[in-house]
Amino acid sequence: MEENVRQYYAFINGQIKMPEHLAPQKTEKGVLFKNPFVEKYLSRTPVWVVQVMWILVAAFVIWYSYARVGLAVWHIILLFSGGVLFWTFAEYMVHRFLYHSETNSKFLYRLQYNAHGIHHQYPRDPDRLAMPPLPALIIASVFLALFWLVLRDFSFPFFSGFMIGYILYISFHYAEHRFHPIRIFKKLWEHHAYHHYKNPYKDFGVSTQLWDWVFGTMSKPEKKN
Repeated sequence: MEENVRQYYAFINGQIKMPEHLAPQKTEKGVLFKNPFVEKYLSRTPVWVVQVMWILVAAFVIWYSYARVGLAVWHIILLFSGGVLFWTFAEYMVHRFLYHSETNSKFLYRLQYNAHGIHHQYPRDPDRLAMPPLPALIIASVFLALFWLVLRDFSFPFFSGFMIGYILYISFHYAEHRFHPIRIFKKLWEHHAYHHYKNPYKDFGVSTQLWDWVFGTMSKPEKKN
């Protein structure tokens, strides 16, 4: 942990090209847990499983908002859109301030590595590009509870938009690591590749560059070439 912090300062001072704990490895897949059951079923997941799961959940919540809660269609559309936008903000904040804040805390370091560090080491591992269903359901339930405390009945379409934002995020993330970009998304692909292979302390946005632009963490365009 202390070595990671030392490497961070060495990196930002230009003494090394990439911290070792964030440098991509030559192999495609790495092992996170020694227990084979935990490794296979609780730390890995095909991206389509998560996509289908959250599309069904989001669709049900939208239906519930209209048919059971009785919200007006324009309320649902507005809150849904706000949820999608809020996801992009949450995505940026978690990525920047939780996953990439170098720390001497053993607990935080373990959380960072399990949730994100291993992805930096094995960025093309197809089964570690989305959060597995069980931890995802727990975290999503916490967000829904927080939204409910603030928005009450309006929390349901907001949560649905939030989860669709997550689906877009994991879809872009999977594509950015597994496929060549089509022309309209080329800048977004380059943005994320720069974060992984050049500077892990810039370009935190995955599904959008918006918040990097707002908060000044966008790398200079010429450096992406």
